[in-house]
Amino acid sequence: MDWSKAKTILIIIFAVLNLILYMGNLSIAETNNSVPSSFDMSKMKEILRENNIVVNAKIPYDYNPMPMLLVKLKSYSKAYIDENFLKGLKYVSNGDGSLYTFTNGSLEVKNGFLYFQVKDEKFAKMNSDEAFRYITSFVNDKKLKEEYSILRQYIDGDKYTVEYTEKYNGVNVDVSYMKGVISGDTFSFESTWLIPLREENDKKEIIPPISALLKLLDVNEGSKSVVVRDIRPVYYFSWRNADTGEAIPTWRITTENTVYYINAYTGNFEER
Repeated sequence: MDWSKAKTILIIIFAVLNLILYMGNLSIAETNNSVPSSFDMSKMKEILRENNIVVNAKIPYDYNPMPMLLVKLKSYSKAYIDENFLKGLKYVSNGDGSLYTFTNGSLEVKNGFLYFQVKDEKFAKMNSDEAFRYITSFVNDKKLKEEYSILRQYIDGDKYTVEYTEKYNGVNVDVSYMKGVISGDTFSFESTWLIPLREENDKKEIIPPISALLKLLDVNEGSKSVVVRDIRPVYYFSWRNADTGEAIPTWRITTENTVYYINAYTGNFEER
């Protein structure tokens, strides 16, 4: 298609959407949400298709104003590590106490990230039920389970995974996760977890998901088509070298190749 014509159409569409979000009372709005009309949706989808962006996902229509969420990165004290991981073990520690190695495994704890690995023949003999039960018991016994955690179990050949993600008031908090894996004779567990402290007072309108999808016109995944598998609102914490800060409402767009976070207030890409 004529790209200059497409850009003109996009500028007009974004201008209209921004006006809607600011005014909040035009015909395109329903209740408190700013929902594009069927005509606008059709026009935007046409632009996506003409630029080889395939949306194989349900586009949310029921979304609400969102506040920022103040979160704190979970940390692990030396006393906790000693009591729950190192008690009774002979180990070697590096100078800053972030890496511990022992006969059949290791433990790394740094900047809110925890990684534990151990090898034992018993793991290779486990079936899926035994593996899932071992991993969930590990999480409970080590006092790792957190409020707002959602559990998911899945099998990939002889690899058994239990993954915990976080939902706060029905909205995912990214990138907050715990994952235990048993594969062959190895068990591994890793975690980075965000603890919600409070919602900010102001709930602001968020951009429509179709506007976030249109941002994909700016990316190049190196393939003929960009295929969208999922789009949903999430809280996203991306502060580097900080353990407390504001998780921003974003639209998380999952394609076949990667994940994008679009700021749900500004429409800009968030760095990962």
